[in-house]
Amino acid sequence: IACPCALGLAAPTAIMVGTGKAAENGILVRGGEALEQARKITAIVLDKTGTITRGKPAVADVVANDLGEAEVLRLAAALEVSSEHPLGEAIVTAARERGGELPVVSGFESITGKGIEGQVSGHDVLVGNRALLADRGIETAALLAAAGRMAASGATPVYVGVDGKAAGVIAVADTVKPESREAIEELRALGLDVWMLTGDNRATADAIARQVGIPPDHVLADVLPGDKAAKVRELQAQGKTVAMVGDGINDAPALAQADLGIAMGAGTDVAMAASDITLIGGDLRQIVTAIALSRRTVDTIRQGLFWAFAYNVALIPLAMGVFYPFTGILLSPMIAAGAMALSSVSVVANALRLRGFRRPASAEAIAHPPLTARIADSAFLVGLGVFGVIAGIIAFNILPTDGMDMSPAPAVAAPSGTLVPQRTVLLTGGTSLSPDPAGLGIPAGVPVAIVVTNDTGEARVLSVQPGDASVAIMAGHETAGDSANSVTIEPGATGTIVHTFAPGETSIAWGAAHGGEPATAVVTAP
Repeated sequence: IACPCALGLAAPTAIMVGTGKAAENGILVRGGEALEQARKITAIVLDKTGTITRGKPAVADVVANDLGEAEVLRLAAALEVSSEHPLGEAIVTAARERGGELPVVSGFESITGKGIEGQVSGHDVLVGNRALLADRGIETAALLAAAGRMAASGATPVYVGVDGKAAGVIAVADTVKPESREAIEELRALGLDVWMLTGDNRATADAIARQVGIPPDHVLADVLPGDKAAKVRELQAQGKTVAMVGDGINDAPALAQADLGIAMGAGTDVAMAASDITLIGGDLRQIVTAIALSRRTVDTIRQGLFWAFAYNVALIPLAMGVFYPFTGILLSPMIAAGAMALSSVSVVANALRLRGFRRPASAEAIAHPPLTARIADSAFLVGLGVFGVIAGIIAFNILPTDGMDMSPAPAVAAPSGTLVPQRTVLLTGGTSLSPDPAGLGIPAGVPVAIVVTNDTGEARVLSVQPGDASVAIMAGHETAGDSANSVTIEPGATGTIVHTFAPGETSIAWGAAHGGEPATAVVTAP
């Protein structure tokens, strides 16, 4: 009864089924801790590019000064070939679509959070944000109006500087995923504090935030990779449990800092390695599914632990015999073993109900499960209890209810092989043997149980030997231990020898275990 199996199975089984169900929904969960943590998050930080947006930007416009649009795009693309930034890939793709070979670059250097620089066809070229050109003392006032229009439309303005002058600005647009707004609305409906962080300028960030319903005061623009991790720490310092969602290398520090790191399936290997959960399809709505599944899994664990605890609390007193003085009923070992197995099976069966998990239709259904779902949970637990009671009643009426006899077992000696006695002879062993009934007659060739109760104050040896009493006496004294035809019986105990008698006289010897004259009874087997 008091077996910890059910308690030990409650959590691992539910987590195993829960992670499997998450995989079916396109959510890769790395361990049970991540699955449990998802239900605790109170704030979520979202990267913009590749998370809220598609992550496949394209060049939407080019504004150039004296060099012309084609040359500005060509020089910028030549430098971006050595970059891994998605905006750079868009510029390279646009330049190649317009035709022509891209020149070779020398002296390439990446400036974290700002852009890149190098030498292209004898020109010193800078490609990045406005801050990069400002650091090099390049005036960008002539491009601000065009850059502002680009940012207001949700595109990212990429500045290009050539030989110490502002050469132009390239608009790179990354469209918002169609499901992002719905997902963010559901996250906010669950009571989560939703933030968006991006390295883009403020105007672009605000334009994207408006499209997906994130308030301006929850948007941080022009951030460096380290700033994202710092924002996560700031929210944690406020007592919030923070999830970070990203897809790029620059998101890895924040993913590692967060209480729960969530990577997009189409992101970089570094981001996925730093995360606890990967959204294989890159759909932000899968975060809502993960939260719902996490809450359902933890509820199932609690139900299993409650059932296992209540089961043991109810049946341990019964196994201890608490009700024996009132009912005369003890729990037999067979019933106890069956009850222990039933407890484990019940917990596993409850955990397997997670296989029927379906994503709730709304955030409200996640935060406040409908009455039907709560009734179903209660009905299952009540059903288990009713089944256990019925099974117990049936078992008590079919199986023994006298418990286990813990008194010392009588000494028994039998010949090698298995003999099933067909007759029983009861003898009382005092100073002599007294058969009951008097006048002992035993048929030959039939296994007979000779049962002797030792009424003396010392250990005695009971032996059965063919022939006269002297043989039996010697056998009783010379046997080193109990044998097939000899058994030592302690005072007040009962011993048994099962013997098949041959025709003729047979002596049953009853002697002191440590010497002394034995008493004998002679039986005749016709």
